[in-house]
Amino acid sequence: MNNLPFKKFKKKLNEQRYSEPEKGEEYKKLSPVMKGAINNVYAMIDETPDPLVSKIEGIIETVAKKHNIEVSAIEEYFDDELIK
Repeated sequence: MNNLPFKKFKKKLNEQRYSEPEKGEEYKKLSPVMKGAINNVYAMIDETPDPLVSKIEGIIETVAKKHNIEVSAIEEYFDDELIK
């Protein structure tokens, strides 16, 4: 898997914080469990002090465990949002 879009996502996070996902087309396609996971990622991002970029992977791993989903599923969501 090419991690370039995910790296782009991490760079974008360093530039700007989000209060919630954009809730675009890709978000609307998600299952309720995945929507909860994505919302949880954004909530944890908002609560995390700088430097944020170095902590993103840990946040995603924590959320994936909490929601019993694969880390790659969350990463793929962010990739899809950035590629559109």
